Amino acid sequence: MKESEKLKKYQPNVYSLFFNALKNNHFFHAYLLVGKKGSSLKTYAKFIAKSLLCKNDIFACDTCNTCLRVEEETYGDFLIFDARLDGLKIDDIRLKIEDLFSKSASEKRGIKVYIIQNIEYLPPKGANALLKFLEEPPKDTYAIFTSENEGKILPTILSRTQIVRFKNINREIFINKAKKEGILSEDIYLLSYLYNDYDEIIINLTNPNYLSTKELLVEYIKRIAKKSNARFYVEKEIIPSLSSKEKIYIFYDLLIALFNEAFKKRIGENVFLTPYLGLIEIINNNIKDLSKAIKIILEDENLISKNINPSLLLLNTLTSILE
Repeated sequence: MKESEKLKKYQPNVYSLFFNALKNNHFFHAYLLVGKKGSSLKTYAKFIAKSLLCKNDIFACDTCNTCLRVEEETYGDFLIFDARLDGLKIDDIRLKIEDLFSKSASEKRGIKVYIIQNIEYLPPKGANALLKFLEEPPKDTYAIFTSENEGKILPTILSRTQIVRFKNINREIFINKAKKEGILSEDIYLLSYLYNDYDEIIINLTNPNYLSTKELLVEYIKRIAKKSNARFYVEKEIIPSLSSKEKIYIFYDLLIALFNEAFKKRIGENVFLTPYLGLIEIINNNIKDLSKAIKIILEDENLISKNINPSLLLLNTLTSILE
């Protein structure tokens, strides 16, 4: 399904906003796309950028040379950063974005676009440097930011952007759609915690990073009844295997999904991850203070972007929640 069709079906307010802005040539100089984890905000940010630069229709055609080059991130007047993964610092903003602004457009379209993903992870100095570009935006230069946590963004940045909020899609919609299409994988349930987008869920059913990380987590939970055994597994298997930030984030997100489900069961609420009731029971039977454990997981996940040694971070998380 094309991005414009997905927006129209699942995010009609977002679709209408950008359709009218593009059709009437009333595009704001800076947009902030806000949504829960897995809302495909990067995909939509790039799609909006392509729509600004594509000449073939109101929304991006996704087939012309311009669209393809933006998608491949080789278009001359387009920049994209990830403040969480790239550790975007003040010098990156000053040098790279300022360089984009100071030069004449290198492409015939004459429009420049830059994207900063996960803007809530910008360090304070970097966020303040960005304000300069938002307060005095050059002509025909547009910013698109994404965030999974609007509350962590400087109010001064929020006030200078048009905030576009993506709604959460009921996970049951994904499950029912998968069943209609004959997809019976239990992974649909877990992946619906990671992605607020059906296409992303289906794509990641065969993602080796997801599959290998899930297996590590399942084995870890099976071992937590014997705490010493679990600690050994963390040191000898989990830490060496989680070699990328993508895998580490997947591990933490899956861990919090299962612990949240265990907490729901403990207080008598309905559990969504029914195919994983066995794992949820193990967590419930062996983790005394689930609230404390969930707090540890969330706090440690937020430290991944702080350049803390990931091995020590994982070891701290997975041993602390057992205490």
